[in-house]
Amino acid sequence: MDQVTHNLTDMLNVHLNTLFILGLILFAGTMGAKIFQKMRIPQVVGYIIAGIILGRSGLNIINKDIIEALVPFNYFALGLIGFMIGGELKAEVFRRYGRQFMVILLSEGLAAFVAVFLLVGVLGSFILGNPAQCWALGLLLGAIASATAPAATTDVLWEYKTRGPLTTTTLGIVALDDGLALILFAIASSIAPVMLGAHASVFSAVIMPVYEIAMGIAVGLIFSFIFITILRKYADKDKMLVFSLCSILFALGSALIMRVDMLLAAMTMGAVLINREVRLSKEVFKLVSGFATPFYILFFVLVGAKFDLHVTTMSAVFIAGIYLIGRTAGKMLGARMGAGWSGAPDTVRKYLPYCLFSQAGVAIGLSILASQVFPGAIGNSIIVIITLTTFVVQLLGPPCVKYAVIKAQEVGLNITEDDILRKTTVGGIIDKNPPYVLENSQLKEVLAIFSQSSYHTYPVVNKEKKLKGVITLESIRRSFMESDTGSLVIAHDIMEPAISRRISPASTLMDAEEVIDKYNVDYLPIVDEKSTLLGFMEKEAIDKFVSSELIKAEEKAASMG
Repeated sequence: MDQVTHNLTDMLNVHLNTLFILGLILFAGTMGAKIFQKMRIPQVVGYIIAGIILGRSGLNIINKDIIEALVPFNYFALGLIGFMIGGELKAEVFRRYGRQFMVILLSEGLAAFVAVFLLVGVLGSFILGNPAQCWALGLLLGAIASATAPAATTDVLWEYKTRGPLTTTTLGIVALDDGLALILFAIASSIAPVMLGAHASVFSAVIMPVYEIAMGIAVGLIFSFIFITILRKYADKDKMLVFSLCSILFALGSALIMRVDMLLAAMTMGAVLINREVRLSKEVFKLVSGFATPFYILFFVLVGAKFDLHVTTMSAVFIAGIYLIGRTAGKMLGARMGAGWSGAPDTVRKYLPYCLFSQAGVAIGLSILASQVFPGAIGNSIIVIITLTTFVVQLLGPPCVKYAVIKAQEVGLNITEDDILRKTTVGGIIDKNPPYVLENSQLKEVLAIFSQSSYHTYPVVNKEKKLKGVITLESIRRSFMESDTGSLVIAHDIMEPAISRRISPASTLMDAEEVIDKYNVDYLPIVDEKSTLLGFMEKEAIDKFVSSELIKAEEKAASMG
């Protein structure tokens, strides 16, 4: 009995520790993001730095066992990211930019592959010796170099609400990079054994990449159609979110069981949903986006926590440096050339090269696969090199993406109605000199004021301009129904009580809309502490302002393409 109690206590402690560490990860990641945002650095860098401090190179609170225990959360975060990226892959975008995407994809991916292969092979052989091993290592690293991490890149695009040709192209390229990297790695892993004196496998060179890509897409298609069928029957928000997450989890789990690319499965789900259910998909992506933030934080904190400075050697640092130079030069040159060949807009040609630095999930996964296929020096070297370079590019990549979208003038164009309501203050759109009615004005004077303005509601004030109430068209209509009208009726007789909730000019339009909805009115008087009228605003003015800002953003984004 005592042994059972002891075991239960140990299990409870493990659960408590895991829960505590999850809370610590979310708190540290959020605080790190806030600190770096104040320094005008993308929040994802703050997540990664928080992970380094807590992880294997820092305090070791997030140790190897914790990282392994949290792998399912990591996979789920990647799945959510893939699903959201898939939501950007609209059929009309591919009809318009499909050729451009493929030309740029092949140019930047193959350029990075060739550059890393040649640099590692030549310089490694010259400085470290053992040419056969260095050329084989260069071939495998070159294939991995073609991959681009969608997570860090898209996080910056979403953080800064970007929209335009550069954003569209970047999302398309990072979504397709997975497939190219898988194909190149499969080919490289079949040629590398020949360079090392072994026999190549046609299966691994041809069948495996086709299987992974085809089955990843198939898994995504199956669960997307199941999800859409359910979605059409249960369209309320609570069930919509639950079924969305269930579908994503089923797809990810099935992909893992079949050993295919789960990110590709999740992307396929998002792409099918956005193209098959245009109306319902908007609500789904909005719900999933609001739910996913803690998982994004967890994912990037664990990226930093995995980095282990203690396992690096000078030769690994040397090869990692060559890899970084070759991959960066290849990506930049290839992206620029591909954008030029495909006739992409100037902003894409100039700034796309800065959006393709980040590398994480797929590269790390391929490095682990390489360590299994090539046990020994080559496999161990690849893991150390990719881990080290992933840390560097994950820190440098997001600021470069931010620089690119700012220079391309695409920041803030992907805004929603809620974004405008949150960032705009009441003082920015209120009428600070609204037409008002004195409380002792006669009915004919009230009618004259109504006839001279387009307002539907008018504030009623006393001589000190203190708010006493409001007069609406309905108030006027009721006054004419009375038997006694004319000079006997004054504004005070027909006015209605004004809403009691005060809103200052510094309040946001979101606050103003909440008050309007709460009191079920279509106007909002702005008063100070003494109830003196400072301004007046009708809901119609808010609606017009929001529509105007959305149209401006839409027109600016369209003009760039």
